[in-house]
Amino acid sequence: MHIFKESKKEYRSLGRLVIGIAGTHKGVGVTHLGLMLTSCISEGIGLSTAFLHWPDSRDICLLRNHFFSADEGISGIKNISGKEGIFRSEHLFNSEQREEFTVSKASFYPGVGKESMAEILAQGYDCIVMDFGNAFKEHREEFLRCDKKIVVGSLTPWKRYCLEDFIAESEMITGSSDWIYVINFAAEREVAVAARSLNRRFLPVPYERDPFFLSPGAMNFTKNII
Repeated sequence: MHIFKESKKEYRSLGRLVIGIAGTHKGVGVTHLGLMLTSCISEGIGLSTAFLHWPDSRDICLLRNHFFSADEGISGIKNISGKEGIFRSEHLFNSEQREEFTVSKASFYPGVGKESMAEILAQGYDCIVMDFGNAFKEHREEFLRCDKKIVVGSLTPWKRYCLEDFIAESEMITGSSDWIYVINFAAEREVAVAARSLNRRFLPVPYERDPFFLSPGAMNFTKNII
């Protein structure tokens, strides 16, 4: 479902786009959102895209194992329903390894560090999506360098304070009022009310169980972001 196919040249004319995503607390859905944006931009729009996973976790390593298996051979393309061009290698990905891999036309870099940034940027990607997890403070400088800055939060009563604290703590950062705040599992009206009360741009994230599925909701959400 390539909704933006005719707009491909328009997006490329804007130059390289770097999107940074940070969460207000652990488990808020930063990686899921990053994968959804990466899939929509790489497959839906057709831009060369890289997903950089900064947290020191095994999530993206395990993602590779989900798509690749040891008995599939050394080369070739595996066709999975709803996904295109998934390349495989000769073995399962060890959770401690940090090699890049390709899924759905996008390149994925697990456990990215500052020392590898220059090399990745030199690859000439049209778009780079950076997943900072809930480690905004640790990666503040890298986040602030991004063209689009997205903060993932929650309006769940017992988690909303994390969102409010994040906004208060970043209040003095120049340009923080222009960051995009996205909310999972919330109705549009609830998100609109929160946006007015907290004086920030809020967007509800469409629920997609599979972040690699190019649904109209996911594609339209991506358009609003970029």
